[in-house]
Amino acid sequence: MSARRLSPEILDSLPSSDPSALASRRDLQRLHPLLGQTHLWLRWFQKRYPDRPPASLVDLGCGDGHLLTTVLPKAFPNGGHGSRLFFVDRQPSVPDSTLELLRRQNWLPTVIPSDLKEWIRSAPPTELILTNLFLHHFPDPELRDLFQKISNLTPMFAAAEPLRGFAGTIGSRLLRFLGCHSVTLHDARVSVQAGFRDHELSALWPNLSDWSLAECRIGLFTHFFCAEKAQ
Repeated sequence: MSARRLSPEILDSLPSSDPSALASRRDLQRLHPLLGQTHLWLRWFQKRYPDRPPASLVDLGCGDGHLLTTVLPKAFPNGGHGSRLFFVDRQPSVPDSTLELLRRQNWLPTVIPSDLKEWIRSAPPTELILTNLFLHHFPDPELRDLFQKISNLTPMFAAAEPLRGFAGTIGSRLLRFLGCHSVTLHDARVSVQAGFRDHELSALWPNLSDWSLAECRIGLFTHFFCAEKAQ
């Protein structure tokens, strides 16, 4: 299998209010369940936090926050118990209506419009940091540096990323038959090329003796990684 190849994604360069950006984000909302990511995160939360949600949670590269705000009410039907949610993105587009719904369910959401490097310099410790379709934007040296910083901020980190391989390549080409926008079609193709497989993320994580790592393929299109600090 060929090495990772990074190319710019169009959505990242568009203002959040751009019609093409809005169309592509609507595509992503449709694709999350089809890719199995909604179910993946739901099962993961139910297994890792069976009694109550983490006291604080950061969603890095949150975009419109749709995936997390879809999963959390299902994973925690009794509400957020005052858990703090931080939606971090360079151009966040989390709707006010979504934030209000979370507040009514006893979550405490905060949207942080910030570049990752700026945010992480002053980020406070948090119980959980997660990302969905975000890490593949970075080359390995930057990921190694990012993981070093994240490992000092949280005892739990989890990420769902594109699986680099034949299935993902074919799947990205088939999205046109679902009526996806041209931005989505382009970005899906390049995201697979920049995706991960095997234990590529584990190889970048620091201080391996202090952490329990899990990295695996889930379904046809998703590569999952989780790092939990040893007690």
